[in-house]
Amino acid sequence: MGPKRTKAEKALGSRFDVRQFHSQVLDTGSVPMAVLENKAGKYVVATTESGQAALASVPVPDDMIVWAADPDVPEAYPIVTYTWLISYKKYPDPNKLRAMQDLIRYGLSEGQKDAEALGFIPLPAAVVAKATMALDHLASE
Repeated sequence: MGPKRTKAEKALGSRFDVRQFHSQVLDTGSVPMAVLENKAGKYVVATTESGQAALASVPVPDDMIVWAADPDVPEAYPIVTYTWLISYKKYPDPNKLRAMQDLIRYGLSEGQKDAEALGFIPLPAAVVAKATMALDHLASE
């Protein structure tokens, strides 16, 4: 409530009344915890779509290390992140390399269909494309 109060105090100046401010806050009723104000100033419900909007708003660099910390997109939920997978760049056994590539490819394609049922946000298409391309950089010794 602190930032809201500060905003109201600045906007109203000497007309700010803390009692009226608190009454207004209480009169709005209960707000579910999953509804948060994002950087754009919108209250956003945690949904697959608002999570995807957040993830899709942040470009993925070549090293695939990316954070979507409260993006500026009005539709974006402010708290989302990726689930990470760390793999070796080189595998001593070519069969293990192929098995890993197949497993990761499945997760990036068919596995995405089960993401929501498992409590995950399906990956944005650009992220799937970039991660799929990264599989080509894995090698066997």
